[in-house]
Amino acid sequence: MGRPLCACLLAGALVAGRAEAQGVDQYLGRTLVDVRIDVAGRPLTDPAVGAIMETRVGEPLAMPQVRATIDHLVGLGRFQDIRAVASPAELGVALLWMLTPVRLIENVSVSGRAVLSESDLRAELVDRFGQTPSAARSPDIVRALEAFYADRGYRHVAITPTVADLPTPGRVDLRLAIVAGPRTTIGSTTVSGAPREPAAELIHRLGFDAGRPFDLPTMSARIAKYEEELHGLGYYEGRVRESHTFSEDGLTAGVTIDVVPGPHVTVVFAGDPLPESERQALVPIRDERSVDLDLLEDASRNIEAALRRQGYRGAQAPYARQQTGGELLLTFTVARGPQHRVGAVDVSGASGIDRLDLMPFLQLKPDEPFVDARVSAVAAAITELYHVRGFAQAVVTPAVQILPPDTRGSASFRPVDIRFQIAEGPKTTVSAVDIRGASAVGPEALRGLVGLDAGKPFYRPQLTVDRDSLEREYRNRGYQTASVAPQVAFEDEGRGVTVVWMIREGPQIAVDHILITGNTRTNIGIIRRELTLSPGSPLSDAAMAESQRKLAALGLFRRVRISELPRSGDTSRDVLIEIEEAEATTISYGGGLEVGRILRSSDTGGPAEEQLDFAPRAFFDISRRNLWGKNRSVTLFARLTLRRREPAADNPDPTDTGGYGLNDYRGLFSFREPRAFGTTGDAQVSAFIEQGTRSSFNFNRKGVSTDYARRFGTISVTGRYTFDYTKLFDEQIAPEDQLLIDRLFPQVKLSKIFGAVLRDSRDDVLNPQQGAVVGIDGSVAARILGSEVGFVKTFVQGFLYRRLPGRRVVVAMGARLGTAVGVADAAPGGSDPAQTDTVVRDLPASERFFSGGDTTVRGFALDRLGTAETLDPQGFPQGGNGLVVFNLETRAPYWKNIQFVWFSDVGNVFRYAGDIRLNDLRVTTGVGFRYRSPIGPLRVDWGFKVSTRLLLTGGREGSNVLHISLGQAF
Repeated sequence: MGRPLCACLLAGALVAGRAEAQGVDQYLGRTLVDVRIDVAGRPLTDPAVGAIMETRVGEPLAMPQVRATIDHLVGLGRFQDIRAVASPAELGVALLWMLTPVRLIENVSVSGRAVLSESDLRAELVDRFGQTPSAARSPDIVRALEAFYADRGYRHVAITPTVADLPTPGRVDLRLAIVAGPRTTIGSTTVSGAPREPAAELIHRLGFDAGRPFDLPTMSARIAKYEEELHGLGYYEGRVRESHTFSEDGLTAGVTIDVVPGPHVTVVFAGDPLPESERQALVPIRDERSVDLDLLEDASRNIEAALRRQGYRGAQAPYARQQTGGELLLTFTVARGPQHRVGAVDVSGASGIDRLDLMPFLQLKPDEPFVDARVSAVAAAITELYHVRGFAQAVVTPAVQILPPDTRGSASFRPVDIRFQIAEGPKTTVSAVDIRGASAVGPEALRGLVGLDAGKPFYRPQLTVDRDSLEREYRNRGYQTASVAPQVAFEDEGRGVTVVWMIREGPQIAVDHILITGNTRTNIGIIRRELTLSPGSPLSDAAMAESQRKLAALGLFRRVRISELPRSGDTSRDVLIEIEEAEATTISYGGGLEVGRILRSSDTGGPAEEQLDFAPRAFFDISRRNLWGKNRSVTLFARLTLRRREPAADNPDPTDTGGYGLNDYRGLFSFREPRAFGTTGDAQVSAFIEQGTRSSFNFNRKGVSTDYARRFGTISVTGRYTFDYTKLFDEQIAPEDQLLIDRLFPQVKLSKIFGAVLRDSRDDVLNPQQGAVVGIDGSVAARILGSEVGFVKTFVQGFLYRRLPGRRVVVAMGARLGTAVGVADAAPGGSDPAQTDTVVRDLPASERFFSGGDTTVRGFALDRLGTAETLDPQGFPQGGNGLVVFNLETRAPYWKNIQFVWFSDVGNVFRYAGDIRLNDLRVTTGVGFRYRSPIGPLRVDWGFKVSTRLLLTGGREGSNVLHISLGQAF
């Protein structure tokens, strides 16, 4: 039997072991001819563990390597016992590592008479102990479940745990045999205090009747709801408390409900008027459900601050509290006093800074309300400007002169002249900057990191910024203990200063091993691929943060934590990456209601009519991530919409009246591979089938596509190949009015190549306020690719978002241009030999441009926009080869989460790209609002045509359209 050489990790704590003196010394220094690693008595199969072993065949056995290996294994946190055993072997020594893994509970199963839902029990355990707790915590788990049962009335529950090993080393199954036993019931309920209703009625209302099961969480929830009702009725100090005692056998409980409603509160505003719309926000008694002294004092200050922002600088709003019996009267007496307005604004004493440089800071305009806080803020801003320019002793004092009362219109006020008096003091300039102690990093490289350089104004806060920059640079280079301290020496009566940076670098710390734990499904190569750290590289804070960000961005993990493992007296550190994998399978489902206006054929043969359309919809999505541990994923998505169907214009069946049905659906199966082909791009293969409706036709499409997308900073490049088969049916345009290609190809096979470049710098995809989007894409279909028709199609778009300074108003602008050219091809003969040699130049309907609706030109219903050449006599759109759309929108905050919006949309659809004329664009304008909901902006837009036109069949087109949808228009 070999002899143990080193230390053991027992019960999670490292305990120093002692090697036996006899025979140990003869092993040290001898060549290792065999190194074996056993995990729970089985040969090691995890290459990640083998990679961190420092004892290697062919090298001499040395205690430093043994201790380093133990450090690595302990840092990994996966083993509860670590032993190294050496034994003599031919030509050297054999070393056996015996590792006992930490036993983790992978699954919890419940048997017996558990009574309570197994899913509730699992949720409780995950919330308390995490996804994979240690098997050593089984007693804690049992105690937690006993308390869980006891709170729900099962005070005699018996829980017997059994731990069974799984085939994977270190993984166990915790089996809980649960016998819930009898349930405690409510024996009697007593009501104390002063309830507003009879005791029996209150007991029944709260569900505390005798004989009911004792369920503490349910009881607490009902009491909290009742207490909230009291607050809603104006009893803001109302309190309801529950207490209980159990019988000796624990089978019944006596419950006591103590109700203290407190006085009924009435809030009154006296004195000068305060707008009703502002009262609730300024005095949030109803929202806070409280009338404590702190809240009342805050409310008084809120009123005074609001009035002073309006220029009433002497406003007062004291409150009085008067209680009579069960009524509490709170009176806020508002005294606004005279209003003050800004008169003349001037600056004196400025010589070191040009007056023009001060003007942007004087954000005070004549005749606006005078607010002391704003005057102080302007003085502070000017002072800070002087400090930044090197005038460290500058002082700005605002002098205020209140003038006699004045009247403008029907408003009386007192003008206030303001003069900012500036005492500049001397200007301090940096004379020289010296960096001492920098040997590992050149002083010139560090000099570029500091803002204070020779010849620049001296600004003391910049010293802190520069120190942080220098220390951050050292830490990113692995000098974790580096310290940086500035020393300043003033000269020439404060007009000059020398800055000396004293640097103590310390040792450079390198990454020894990267230890990864917690991955059960994810291939370790996927994790290492995202790391910007590597063994032997400097231990960099920036690299650790970037590695954590990239791992989190994979979407595979619920939690990622990267930390260094300390090791005294060494210049290397192990880096531990702890991950908790997310669920591999995600399921989502939901539903909604789509409301919009859609074109319908007129019963009288006149122009098509816009009718309100309601379409309930539901969707289901199931995804499986991290296939084979390679971050690959598959997704199945299905959507069904109950939508009304209109028969075709030439339908010969008079009994076919259409009606509601599942006429709109989509099914998609996709496989995604990140970092495809060894690059940073993502590849995806999809198969789809869908059926949908447009204003002029319905379509059914099925096909496959393959995509490759890659990002370069804010620029993404996409390439796609699509093969699909599209069939048109229920066409609302009469056959004689249809385009030739629609008559010849009601069913068309398309084989397309698509490419796109997009630059996106928006700050928020759902609700952008800053940034821009610029993109161009193009697609080509040709017979040589297997397509029945050929065309070339391009689309250019750009959107710009700007938040106006000093306001929360957002201006959004957009422009879109689409052009397409059909390849001249001879049509197939079909049943009409006369059309055999007909040349087709148009695009199939599924590829033509359409416009009008809530995301393009909002003065028109969906697809309703077009020139005379793209609309049939009834007004149904046929689409075109040219598209132009311009959008301008301003979004201004109105109240809380509501924005007011004004917009103007301009655009049109043209038969051919060469027909595009700016004087043919239709102009619309409108107003709307946005409500910022938890799932995105809820949008209501009301668009108006600037001018309406007569229809070919008589009558005039509608003048306005209402749109309701989710998300911004663009």
